[in-house]
Amino acid sequence: FLMLLALIALAADCAMTARTANHASAANRLNESGSGSLTAGGQSRTRANLPQLPAGNGAKEIALTEEEKTSNFMTPETFLQKYKLKVKGDPDKITVRIPESWKVSLGEYPEGLYWGMANEFSKDAGLDLTNLKGETVEALVYKLQDGLPGPGDQAQYSYPSDLIMLVRDGKTVGAWLSFNTRSIGPSVRKKTLQDLTGLTFDQWSAREGYFSDAGKNSDLAALSPTEVIAAFFTAIDQGNKTRAVACLTPQNLLGSLTDNLEPGRLYNNGFSTGNSLVENIIEGEPISYKLLDPDHPSVELNEVGNRQKIEVYATLRLKWRDAAFNTANGMSGRFAVLYKEENGWKLDGLGTGP
Repeated sequence: FLMLLALIALAADCAMTARTANHASAANRLNESGSGSLTAGGQSRTRANLPQLPAGNGAKEIALTEEEKTSNFMTPETFLQKYKLKVKGDPDKITVRIPESWKVSLGEYPEGLYWGMANEFSKDAGLDLTNLKGETVEALVYKLQDGLPGPGDQAQYSYPSDLIMLVRDGKTVGAWLSFNTRSIGPSVRKKTLQDLTGLTFDQWSAREGYFSDAGKNSDLAALSPTEVIAAFFTAIDQGNKTRAVACLTPQNLLGSLTDNLEPGRLYNNGFSTGNSLVENIIEGEPISYKLLDPDHPSVELNEVGNRQKIEVYATLRLKWRDAAFNTANGMSGRFAVLYKEENGWKLDGLGTGP
């Protein structure tokens, strides 16, 4: 009888151990996801840094081995545990080839900019993506369970956000977060680009040499804000999309990478009507301009002065690709916002209001 009781107790103990192992395995399948709200196509956006994500742990604690504590290359489950990332469900899996060159010349689609920014955030976890240039890896895209708080006054709201992990041979070789499911950053330690580099996005992109090779469009650097607007529409009318893109700010081009992103991609594969102001305009001609104080748009200015940002109200003869935006006589008024970048004045977008 005592022998029978001992066997029953042993069986119960084995069942409990199996249930615990299954729960830990399920928990370990969990995972999660810079610099303000970024959009293209003339929509407004902020240049604020991303807010911090509250720390949390969505998986049951597991003990890390000594090798795992010191190594940057971990299994996805171990990586999640180390950084206490709280995610929901299984990840989307995307096969990605990392380009060999991350250089972006003025007027080009900025694919290399995506990887340059992702690398800054990934290095915060000790994972340098430059070692992966030219390689194909698997990207795991997890949904953060609690999202990320918005910037500034929007901090009380939570925005759906992702964790992006790059995996090769079963090990995590890159990782960063994606605020609002489309911005690049912050890092898994919740640090912004400015936290990591001490630079704003514009300063960082200039330091890294993005858009510094002007090619045939070097003359744009010497143009005034209104001359840039004129050059932008002239390029569109002439079908010179490279020159038209060269008139846009780095921030605008950054937005083109992930605006209206299709499922199954980390970033768009080129310019389209869903992510580019240039692709949405068939033709345009400026008729008149008014210089406005960007901080007080009702105040008209006589000159730009030493400002680094200017707003221009432009009366345009304008034809959009989407006929719903066109007027009966073809005339439109648009508020153009321009920033003075390292390579001259650049157009950030066209809006219907200041």
